[in-house]
Amino acid sequence: MRIKPMLFSLIALASCNPTENSKDIKLLDQRENRPAQQSSIEAHRDFLKKEVESIKTYIAERELDLDRNGTGIFYQIDSLGAGENPQTNDEVSYRYKISMLNGALLYASPEGKNAQLRIDREDAEIGLHEALKMLRVGDKGLFILPSHRAFGVAGDQNKVPPFTALVYELELIDIQKQNP
Repeated sequence: MRIKPMLFSLIALASCNPTENSKDIKLLDQRENRPAQQSSIEAHRDFLKKEVESIKTYIAERELDLDRNGTGIFYQIDSLGAGENPQTNDEVSYRYKISMLNGALLYASPEGKNAQLRIDREDAEIGLHEALKMLRVGDKGLFILPSHRAFGVAGDQNKVPPFTALVYELELIDIQKQNP
């Protein structure tokens, strides 16, 4: 009686083992996908190039003088504040306006209310964390976040479409330093 279940198990196990022919087929499939992967990479590079061009057009049309950091964020800071910049884990209070490059206002902090964010610890656009860390209390800044630093490939599932560069106007109101 025990022989039948063991024999069935061995047959099932042997049938799960891939043969040499199936390995060859998998290799062929991977080789066939390379041109698709390359064209996808090229398409993404083209998109990034066009996105940077559209950001530069926005800047030129408005005669802005923005710098660009290493992650691709364009920025201008009106240094009115003093003190330290926020660091990881600090709780910041700030005001904001978020718009698209075409000028459409998407979000703004409610009148008389400040937004709160724990730097590098709460779920928010990575570029927002990065931008806030560039400000001191009292500073105002204009930041243009390329899509990969904003809401990325999915957008925000509400007002921000996928692959959208965004303009952030930020004012840092307060920093509550947190113990590490």
